[in-house]
Amino acid sequence: MSLMGTLAKLAIGYATARGVDKMSGGGGVGALFGGAQIAPDDAQADQAPGMGNMQDMMAKMGSGSGMGGVQDMIAQMTKGGGMGNMQDMISKMASQAGFDLSALTGGGSAAAGEKGGLLSSKPDGGPGLAGVLAALGGAAAMSGQSAGAMIDQFDTSQTAPQAEEVAGLMLRAMIQAAKADGEIDSDEQAKIMETVGTDANADDIAFVRAQLAAPVDVESLAADTPEPLKAQVYSMSLMSIRLDRQSEAEYLDSLARALGLNQQAVNALHLQMGTQPLYS
Repeated sequence: MSLMGTLAKLAIGYATARGVDKMSGGGGVGALFGGAQIAPDDAQADQAPGMGNMQDMMAKMGSGSGMGGVQDMIAQMTKGGGMGNMQDMISKMASQAGFDLSALTGGGSAAAGEKGGLLSSKPDGGPGLAGVLAALGGAAAMSGQSAGAMIDQFDTSQTAPQAEEVAGLMLRAMIQAAKADGEIDSDEQAKIMETVGTDANADDIAFVRAQLAAPVDVESLAADTPEPLKAQVYSMSLMSIRLDRQSEAEYLDSLARALGLNQQAVNALHLQMGTQPLYS
């Protein structure tokens, strides 16, 4: 296993566990998350110039999303009752989400800032890898299939060392966000470590344990996040939050400010991840 594989396990696990009941009831990916929001004038994150009418802006961003939305991606993946060839499916998903899967397997470039590379966001600030993992978890929940075959596609320990650095940052983002409403209790820590599994190597297990014990620090996380990964770090954080508590909404707002993401960009990411906008 690798840090990228561990990241995939946790991300797909979060999306699957939260999606089984609500998505099977027809709620879609958006039903995975609650309704806590922040009033724009009360937010820490800056408002984008000329945001105008919020409803009109949301409609434009939703229709203009290059990713098509996680819900659309899941619908494509589960169409016909099967998930098809796993490698082809993930490659297609990655292409829609705005990065080159070959960067994970060693067949392409993962240079920071390179369009389509592992360290690149979509030009419009899409969620990239976070969107892929969210969609895979949602598809697993809807199809009732194991996520094991998906996770096998994300073992980058030998093929893409740079991907391991990215995975470590994304794991930090996920675990820190999970603590946004307070400390993770022993039961939740045990569930996370169970999800990590015994096939993870000792270094990966130690990394996850260290992140579970670390304090919540959005400033440090943001300072360690390269410019091309800011949208992805935010989106990965969103995956770990049900957003049914105001403290969680406030955490996302503080993270957006620290990352330099304005309210319009954040709401666009929420739409692309199939969730309710953060700013009302």
